[in-house]
Amino acid sequence: MFAEALRGLLNRVTKGTAASTPTQEPTPHKPPEKGTYYIKFDAHSPETGPFTKSELRALAEDRLIHKRSLIRSGKTDWYQISNVKGLGLPLIEPPSGDKIH
Repeated sequence: MFAEALRGLLNRVTKGTAASTPTQEPTPHKPPEKGTYYIKFDAHSPETGPFTKSELRALAEDRLIHKRSLIRSGKTDWYQISNVKGLGLPLIEPPSGDKIH
């Protein structure tokens, strides 16, 4: 279920970005943002990614990741996402039924 929601969200983010580009005035070409972040919904779920910072924001806004979700960048260790400085994501508390170990 989580993987299906991620796929749907990524399709919306990708299509929404392309559709929002103005067609009348050309804009300078910006290389695509590279995904460097990998996430786990909790300690027991498989890792998913790579994600860009924009995609992480969309996941947080759609409440698919929460304060106790795990994140890593590249080959680093896993960290609780709420402990990572500089992401600025609108994170929620995890659902009350989840048991995080």
